[in-house]
Amino acid sequence: MRRAAAAVACGAALAAAGCGGGGGGGGGGPAPTATTAASSPTAGGHGVAWSGKPLVFRARNLPSDRVVIAHVRNAGHHTLQILAADVKVRDAAGHALRSSAGFTNNFAHGLFGAFQQPRRLPPAELLRLGKMILLQAGSTAPFFAAWRVTRHTKLPVHVDLGRGGTLVLPGPNATTAR
Repeated sequence: MRRAAAAVACGAALAAAGCGGGGGGGGGGPAPTATTAASSPTAGGHGVAWSGKPLVFRARNLPSDRVVIAHVRNAGHHTLQILAADVKVRDAAGHALRSSAGFTNNFAHGLFGAFQQPRRLPPAELLRLGKMILLQAGSTAPFFAAWRVTRHTKLPVHVDLGRGGTLVLPGPNATTAR
């Protein structure tokens, strides 16, 4: 998972570097572009949808790793509780890819030391670290996922949020990190 963590850090750095620029002018060259991804909420129009355009990144030195940074919106009528550990990135054939996800746009250090972890983290700690989210109807939250593709991966890739629905990710044209 070190490569996935490096890809997440790379994507976060790219997102931070692109913040506040407003359109690609002034200093750093053109801003990265992202393609719009569709969402497929659960039956009846409920579930999670992209809020704005998700940004997908691929680092040059990690060509099989991808990171998406986005905001998601609860398009349903009820509060959703989603555990990041239950989020799966799947290929078009439904195979789960090696991945990790979270509902945060920054890093937060856990309250417990490496050898002091309780069996189950308290709900407040899960919420604080972005490992769980209570997404109220109509509200938005930050989201990231990192995954690894192989030569057997069938595109398009999508994020399976369980009861929260499915989010389709942009195609293979990810922005390449420098």
